[in-house]
Amino acid sequence: MKSSLLFPLCTAAGAFALAAMLPLGDPDMYWHLASGQWMLDHREILRFDIFSSTVSGQPYSVGEWLGEVVFALVFNVGGWAGLTLFRALLAAVAAFALARLSRRRDAPIIAALLVVVWAVAFSKPWWIDRPAMFTFVLFPVVLDLLYRARAGSRWALLAIPPLILLWTNLHAGYVLGLALVLAFAVEAAVRRQSAFVPLALTLVASVGLSFVDPETFGVAGAAAHALASPRFIIEEAPPDVLEPTGALFAGFVLATLGLALFRGGGLLDALLLIPLLWLALSAQRHLAFFVVAATPYIAAEGARLYVRLRPHGVPMRPLPGVLSVGIAVAFAALALASALGRPGAPDEHAYPAGAIAALRTGTGTLLNEYDWGGYLIYRVPERKVFIDGRLFPFYPAVLLEYRDAVELRPDWKSVLSKYDVREALLMPAKPLAVALRESGWTVRAEGSNFVLLAKP
Repeated sequence: MKSSLLFPLCTAAGAFALAAMLPLGDPDMYWHLASGQWMLDHREILRFDIFSSTVSGQPYSVGEWLGEVVFALVFNVGGWAGLTLFRALLAAVAAFALARLSRRRDAPIIAALLVVVWAVAFSKPWWIDRPAMFTFVLFPVVLDLLYRARAGSRWALLAIPPLILLWTNLHAGYVLGLALVLAFAVEAAVRRQSAFVPLALTLVASVGLSFVDPETFGVAGAAAHALASPRFIIEEAPPDVLEPTGALFAGFVLATLGLALFRGGGLLDALLLIPLLWLALSAQRHLAFFVVAATPYIAAEGARLYVRLRPHGVPMRPLPGVLSVGIAVAFAALALASALGRPGAPDEHAYPAGAIAALRTGTGTLLNEYDWGGYLIYRVPERKVFIDGRLFPFYPAVLLEYRDAVELRPDWKSVLSKYDVREALLMPAKPLAVALRESGWTVRAEGSNFVLLAKP
């Protein structure tokens, strides 16, 4: 095996092992599965709401139709265990590309390893059971192809437009792929004129193929969501450096800025890292893209800085060949063991499982917790939800009204009246749950993390 492949394969095996041991249970996984299954059953794209009582029948698009179908197909073939392994496989592909990126500028293996371990540890929250995982995977893959094309590989350049076409239909994050191609094309126009025409043609082809999307979410829709996100949803809020993920991200930013001050950087570095840093600071769900793009820069420039400042007698040497092979075998065994010991069912302790029976016998409009909407769509399809993680059909009107109601803002009673809410499934400590109890609403079901209240 080529030594250039050993490190990426070990990284991929390690990421696979970690991802395979994580239980399923993402809040949005359930409604993505329900949407994908509906499309498989009806042989058409789901273009209107069928799950809610608040926007029922209204047209909408989330830009993920093919991603939802793929997840539903994987579930139909392999069940919950199949979804776990599929997510682990996607994480492995992303880690493989990330490891290749870390060596892109001839960074020593030790330096690349340190940065990649840091990046993989940071990226674990993005190993999610929904179509957004495809963007997390395809972003480093396309970036790696662009670096290979920059080094002279025409095959890498030819692979990009088909990947953009696939990405367009899997998830709306394909706009990031177009932005990567644009950054490399601009750099070529300024610094490497001979490479500009192939990159410009690749950009034109990629943009053209991005319109081959039957769901018609479009570049404008994807960009608009990035620029105008509802900040009171956690993943749409700016990063919090006091949280573990935010702290790791802050470390990447500080390392990048510090190396830029000591070592400088090229035009391509600026074209990639500055916009991605701005995007990351705008919403937590974008943090990983800056980290991925910064990985090759930190690995290479950090190693060069170390060589310049290292104490005498402490060289940065590669690992011995025998030790490298031993590590590879160990990682392969770890990946196999994790695949065999994967979780067989989702972790639903955070959901109101104890309310399912009562919900099935209830009637009228149900007001539910935002994070429980997808779970209810899947587990209790006969009851329409008030709101769920699809976001687009509810934003801004219903989402703002929901917030007004559950936070007990001045117009909360008018919201309940407008939608004729008959039942409420909420966390017990929510202000609305407390107020409804005090108003005489009866408890139909209750648990440590939920209460189902019915209007008298």
